[in-house]
Amino acid sequence: MPKVVIFGLPYSPNVGDGVIADCLSAGLRSARPGAEVTCIDLSGRTAFGTIMVRNRTLALAVLKALPRPLAQSLVSYKLGRMLNRFEPAWKQAVEGAGLAVIGGGQILSDADLNFCLKIARAARVLQAEGCPVVVHAAGVARNWSPRGRALFRRLLDCDLRAVGLRDSPSIAAWQDQIGPGGPQPHLTRDPALIAAEVYDVPASGNGRTGLCVTDPRILTYHAEGRQAAVSGSGTFSEIALTLVARGHGVTLFCNGAAEDRTALRAIRQHPDIAAAMAGGQITAEPPPATPADLAAIIGRQSAVVAHRLHACILGYAFRRPIVGLGWDRKLESFFQSVGLEEMFLPAAELTPQRVAGRLEAAQAAGIDPARHAEVLAETRAAISGIFESCGQPPRPAAAAT
Repeated sequence: MPKVVIFGLPYSPNVGDGVIADCLSAGLRSARPGAEVTCIDLSGRTAFGTIMVRNRTLALAVLKALPRPLAQSLVSYKLGRMLNRFEPAWKQAVEGAGLAVIGGGQILSDADLNFCLKIARAARVLQAEGCPVVVHAAGVARNWSPRGRALFRRLLDCDLRAVGLRDSPSIAAWQDQIGPGGPQPHLTRDPALIAAEVYDVPASGNGRTGLCVTDPRILTYHAEGRQAAVSGSGTFSEIALTLVARGHGVTLFCNGAAEDRTALRAIRQHPDIAAAMAGGQITAEPPPATPADLAAIIGRQSAVVAHRLHACILGYAFRRPIVGLGWDRKLESFFQSVGLEEMFLPAAELTPQRVAGRLEAAQAAGIDPARHAEVLAETRAAISGIFESCGQPPRPAAAAT
């Protein structure tokens, strides 16, 4: 059985990234029982709760305010020193590996060279080992700077066997920005879609709608061109209260990032929210510390409303009605890919009343079981195809006894 190394974000405080790693790992083990699968965190974390950057909110605000060349220089210096510390452990982890997977998530994005530098360093380690490499279910932003492009192109120096991207805009962005060389990209669904096979969640929810609270500043920073039109945290209070007024029970939760935890605390202190919580119309979940925690939170809901992509993906995986709140094309692309375009609300159209209307439409329509089964089958097949792209054919089914 092959030794497989995944480069992703398994210990990210935004535990939606860890959901990807959990599901990709489980899918690989299911496709090749007995395979040894190890996850490496591109940010150098080795456990949940590891803090890599203190005062992250302030740091992001500073980077956003700086001219891009200066921000890139600062990130290159600070992150380069960190990567120097991580590299020996990465080399040890990939020694003897028969396959390395980079993905998924929106990792092919140039936010002040952050992922560019991390992936370039991983590529250097993998090239030195001579390990076959597959990019799987990654998102590609159309924001690469010339230096970011040069760093991402180091993937082409590896034994790169396949490039699987999670939506058509990502494929177009890769082709336009990466330049000549390497395999042609193809569509692969997000591994988190098989989450119901990975986490133990109930078949149905508790009758409440989960509203995922996200700090709008972090969305703006990571959006392509930083042009996300996301309203402040007060909008979440308005949405929650509007849903309550229309007879919905609401559960507030977040994906775990520090900024989102702060936003969730602030909303709970809103006088009208506090009153609704005292009356039981609104409840709040503790911030998730692990991907399994987030899966359990969403699994308890009967519907999900969220800006966060993986809150929506988990909701869909568990066959809960979902409403996506627009801020970046990756969310819109996901809703299109599963035939739920009407349940996505663009940022420019986002009002509490429209959110409530979309939620009620989503609840009335439900999740089509045939389309859902088709999406999950495509997800499993794409994960199995990782081995095939590296010359490892599918294992024959066991003979009947």
